[in-house]
Amino acid sequence: TPVIPIDIDPIAGGSSPSADAKLGSVPANSSRIIMFRWGGLTTRNDPPWTDTFSSGFVQEKGNPSVAIFGLVNWDTAFSTRALFIRQVELLAGHILQSYSSSTKIILRTGQYYCCTYDKDPKWKRKFSRLRNQYFNQYLTDIFQAKLGADYSISVWDVSQIAERRPYGAREEMALACPPNHVRAELIDIENLVLINHLCN
Repeated sequence: TPVIPIDIDPIAGGSSPSADAKLGSVPANSSRIIMFRWGGLTTRNDPPWTDTFSSGFVQEKGNPSVAIFGLVNWDTAFSTRALFIRQVELLAGHILQSYSSSTKIILRTGQYYCCTYDKDPKWKRKFSRLRNQYFNQYLTDIFQAKLGADYSISVWDVSQIAERRPYGAREEMALACPPNHVRAELIDIENLVLINHLCN
């Protein structure tokens, strides 16, 4: 289910909820953001993530200029390699059927994990640094292979912001949280990278 659409005015500044989610009704000088929250491509989604496409959302609301897919974090933690492979293939097929070639695809990789194991006994996440790298690479390769001929695809590789730092700096960035993902201030940097990409 989408959240309430948000209209952003980059000239006057500010944002406001919109009662009308149709992309064709976006006010002048504004951009509209409509977000769907998925728990990755896992079976933990209720309703399933595929309902986003089978509901006819694109046909009803209009074709987006940009579609951002942020995956891997939940998939690494809670899915299997075999299920992830099947689900990524399924997602690529849905994109081909639903979005016109004018839609720019931005693929957000999973975040950086480092230097320990999941210390939270409740969730029992299955991630590791190498597992995360594998899922990231597979996702990127499939999107390029299946969609690259029809869409402009950019990879928003947030894991590299930490991965390219010296080991000691990487460890410091990740160990503050029990599930071991990057800290909030690094997420701010990730978002600045995205904004720069969208605006330049």
